Amino acid sequence: MMRATSLSLPISREQVSAAAPSLLSITAVAGAMALGAWARFPLPHTPVPVTMQTFVVLLAPFLVGRWNAAMGVGIYLALGLAGAPLLAVSFGPTFGFLLAFIAAPYVMSFVRHPAAALAAGTLVIYTMGIAWFALWSGAGVWAAFLMAVAPFIPGDIAKAAGVYLLVRNRPEADEWTSAFRE
Repeated sequence: MMRATSLSLPISREQVSAAAPSLLSITAVAGAMALGAWARFPLPHTPVPVTMQTFVVLLAPFLVGRWNAAMGVGIYLALGLAGAPLLAVSFGPTFGFLLAFIAAPYVMSFVRHPAAALAAGTLVIYTMGIAWFALWSGAGVWAAFLMAVAPFIPGDIAKAAGVYLLVRNRPEADEWTSAFRE
């Protein structure tokens, strides 16, 4: 006769309850990244499409903190690497931008003013995107800028302005970096 045994986990229910909001936030960011990739618009003369992912990357750290934002993007990318049909484009021309999406929330957390943080996050995305695109395409840095960044600047300004309008009146606006320190 076999006896049923209970399985005990090495963590308490309180620890599980405390982690649930972070897990929900991370999952929400990963899902928002996937939705942002599906809303894609190809442009002529560049293999990089317009997506709403930059908006998600810039907004997420204000809402869920830098670590949860970076983890959500990381899970999204891991699923894409594993073959899930989530990416707007293969990792080829956009890989630098995708990696920058993980770094941007962290860098943004060190800038005090929300508008400056958005500019810093965008600069990280552009810098890593240009560097990878130049390596991938064999083009020079200027050509990579013209093909992979310049066409997107007006839209990215609009996305950053939209994020700013959403976060500027939050109660934490004066001390907004507290959301990033989690």
